[in-house]
Amino acid sequence: MASLPPGPRSALWSMARYLRDPMGVMPALAREHGDPFTIPGEVPLVCAGTPAGIQAIYRADPEALTPLSDDLAFVLGESSLILIGGAAHRRRRKLMGPPFRGARMRSYGAAMRRIAAEHVAGWGRGATVDVYAAAQRISLAVILEVVFGVDDREGRGALGHLLLDYVERFSPLLALFPALRRPFAGVGPYAALLRRRAALHRRLDALIAAAREDPGREDILSLLVAARDEDGAPMTDEDIRAQLVLLVVAGHETTAISIAWALDALHRPENAAAYARLRDELDALGPAPEIADVAAQPYLGAACDEALRRFPLAPAPAPRRLLRPLELAGYALPAGVAVAAAIGVAHLDPRTYPDPLRFRPERFLERSFSPFEFLPFGGGARRCLGAALASYEMRIVVATILRAVDLRLASTRPLRVKLRAANVGPAAGVKMIVTSRR
Repeated sequence: MASLPPGPRSALWSMARYLRDPMGVMPALAREHGDPFTIPGEVPLVCAGTPAGIQAIYRADPEALTPLSDDLAFVLGESSLILIGGAAHRRRRKLMGPPFRGARMRSYGAAMRRIAAEHVAGWGRGATVDVYAAAQRISLAVILEVVFGVDDREGRGALGHLLLDYVERFSPLLALFPALRRPFAGVGPYAALLRRRAALHRRLDALIAAAREDPGREDILSLLVAARDEDGAPMTDEDIRAQLVLLVVAGHETTAISIAWALDALHRPENAAAYARLRDELDALGPAPEIADVAAQPYLGAACDEALRRFPLAPAPAPRRLLRPLELAGYALPAGVAVAAAIGVAHLDPRTYPDPLRFRPERFLERSFSPFEFLPFGGGARRCLGAALASYEMRIVVATILRAVDLRLASTRPLRVKLRAANVGPAAGVKMIVTSRR
């Protein structure tokens, strides 16, 4: 039994291909080398895109895997949920779970719809709008109100500036070269990062203190402050800060990209039938539907899921390093190598999704897909904690926009894609023209 699957010989060449075509590189590697395949490097990365291979990874003992890298701990915090493993990960995940479940999560729908409607209100007939940029602003506003509990416009603006200034402006060189993470007498990118972090932490500490003094609030920050483990111990302020920053990093850009892809796909001429069907479904709700009724519309859900399938946000997210050997698709992987579910392969597999490059929401009404076939938010013990919240927000925002305005694409040329942090999104936004208000 071979230890590692075949794959490209050069790590640099693989990275160059990824940067040039981040959405197409994983299916191409699977065609060239088979599935699973190995991307070389200091730590070889084995990627699996078949349901059986993904199942082997997601059902592996969580204690046998650890995050591949903690290079971003200096930005996210040492205790960030995405960077820890073992008992610490289970404890924090359990503490953080309740705000993202069931009725508690759905209670945030009113804020999502109101914020989306406020942003769309200024779109006059004939205006050209970038729906991706608008989705970014909406997503950030939702996070600031729903997660941080900041519901005034001025407060949202100030906190939003601090957060984006911190998570989007740090130099990638700091992640690649740890030696640069020194203050250098207050000069340089790391010193600037430390100043921005100090300003952000002061604001977050004030919000945490305010949440502790007002136990009646229902925003996610307040629920994290009130959470207790089996021994009655709360999360520390440092823990809460780290998880709040992670929620911004993981939820802001990803949700905005997904909304933009959905609106772009629905307005392409070849998808006119899908758009008409969704419009009829939303129009049938009447002028003032309940939020729960909007989110429950089957074709709306299918259209959002199809956008998440057709345009994977990350081709192989959250790789994990093996602490013990793992058998994967006939290969005995040794401890020390890394594994990842190749979402970019799974979502475009013609055996699971016939004509996979076609945007066809009906496929999600015709059958159910297993969590090893459709996995936009990952899976297993590491599945995105905010998956339900992100999916719910996507449905509410897309429906709110479509019910408010009629749009058409400014250009029907295929959109170029680019890496945006760790995600794949439209390179130059999604420009659309408002043809009428509804």
